[in-house]
Amino acid sequence: MKNILDRHLVLYILIGIWGAVVDFGSFYILNSIFDDHYIIANTISSCLGILNNFIFNYKFNFKVNNNFFKRCFIFFTIGLSGIVASNFIMLTLVEYFHINSVLAKMAALCIVVAAQYTINRFFTFKKDM
Repeated sequence: MKNILDRHLVLYILIGIWGAVVDFGSFYILNSIFDDHYIIANTISSCLGILNNFIFNYKFNFKVNNNFFKRCFIFFTIGLSGIVASNFIMLTLVEYFHINSVLAKMAALCIVVAAQYTINRFFTFKKDM
């Protein structure tokens, strides 16, 4: 059982790193190159990261082959909660503490990812769904 938990955590982190690259890369493009407002850029880039992470976790990490749409709905609901939290953290850091939006994005990402792993591991991808 310990090896399975360790394997899931390691793969979740690796998938999350790739998801963060997708999220952060698309945020950087939207925010810097197209000069979108950072909240809009964060929302769009977070959705892309959520989609990436769900597909990879579903197929390769937790290897569940049932209830695709139910699991996707739960994962996106958790992800959307993360977007709200991330936007709030970024808004607070940028507007009140005058931190650069890219640094605020990195801080928000660290906080939100830790919470989302715990929730997704034990609810979204539980075997008996």
